Amino acid sequence: MTSRQNSLERAWFIAVVAWSIIRVIFADVFFAKYGINIWIFAGVEAVSAPVFAHSTAKMVLTLSQHKIRESIFWGVVTLITFAAPDIYLLTTGKHLPWLAYLIVIGIMVIAGTISIIRMRSKAEELSRASR
Repeated sequence: MTSRQNSLERAWFIAVVAWSIIRVIFADVFFAKYGINIWIFAGVEAVSAPVFAHSTAKMVLTLSQHKIRESIFWGVVTLITFAAPDIYLLTTGKHLPWLAYLIVIGIMVIAGTISIIRMRSKAEELSRASR
């Protein structure tokens, strides 16, 4: 793995962890009153964030190397770890307003779309660089 790839992975890891911290604060402020146990949510975030960061990096790498089976595996891990905190939030909240569902699902769709576009771009970039 090149130094540039290591730097990109580290930067991605830091960004994912920072986003997770923001999500925990947001959940505490807006969702705790609906029965969300913020410590369980924070635990789900703490477990899923590093796995998500690692799995997305592995998925990009395997896609760039045209290792389809491996990239599918890492894609599934990415999807599960991406959705786990939100699934917890939406399934344990009591009497959440419909707007809460709309916002959480909207953020999932927007963040997921941005992630897919960026991963695809990085995979193509790495693929071109390895030729």
